[in-house]
Amino acid sequence: MAIPESQLSRWSDHGPQDASIRTHEAIRRVLAAYGWPEGMTYDFYLQGSYRNDTNIRGDSDVDVVLEFTSTFYYDASSLSEYEQELLDSSFPPATYGWNDFRLETLKALENGFGKAMVGQGNKSIKLKANPPTLAADVVVCMEYRRYTSYHSYVEGINFRALHDKRWIVNYSKEHYKNGAAKSNRTWDRYKRTVRMFKNARNHLEVNGRISAKLAPSYFVECFLYNAPDSAFQYGFQDTYSSVVNWMAEANLEELVCQNGQQNLFGSSPEQWSVKDAEVFVDHLLDLWDDWK
Repeated sequence: MAIPESQLSRWSDHGPQDASIRTHEAIRRVLAAYGWPEGMTYDFYLQGSYRNDTNIRGDSDVDVVLEFTSTFYYDASSLSEYEQELLDSSFPPATYGWNDFRLETLKALENGFGKAMVGQGNKSIKLKANPPTLAADVVVCMEYRRYTSYHSYVEGINFRALHDKRWIVNYSKEHYKNGAAKSNRTWDRYKRTVRMFKNARNHLEVNGRISAKLAPSYFVECFLYNAPDSAFQYGFQDTYSSVVNWMAEANLEELVCQNGQQNLFGSSPEQWSVKDAEVFVDHLLDLWDDWK
């Protein structure tokens, strides 16, 4: 028996946004009130499901980015040796780096919220929930540029995982831009479908059919991004079956993240396991066939 249209419609529902907005604004006010070093500039914005309009009921933590923009890191490895030398000579080494900015951010948040509310995670500074605001992960990062020519680049962010002792590059603005474009191409069906599949994943978890770590939300969203626009149909049942059938036949090794800059599957901690994705798809197919 197929999953009822009414059930899939409920799964596509939007989660509440008010608490995320309050949390974002509370952090923004604290950062604005802090006495940052003279000449230092930053950009502060939401990322993750709240930013991308794919949050569902039960999503709690808010992901925000604090991006240091007074200087930047860059990758010019695809350019000629001459162009690389030009870039190197145009941008002398910075005297104020990521670690300095992160320590300053920690002070700003502790001053504004109190030390008891602030902790340090591997990839972010953690803010505890304080109703009516939610818990938040503050990703402290630097602007990052991947040059495609001397005059053009793709903008991302760069930060260090403290416990792992490695640098991570992400392209959250590209992720947002590409998701919005796909939503427009599919008459706003793409993001409702992401919410539908995230809730289907949660249903499988609650019923003990998959583990909580098998299909993280970011990977599910990126997986769906690769589905052809024609798969996002008017009816929820038609969309579910069309997308899952595509998933079952897709060449996973060829799929990209929603940012369009990185491969979705691979061996790094920021990539998904092909085996886990295949298990997830098998359970989505079974859920459709065996719904009770």
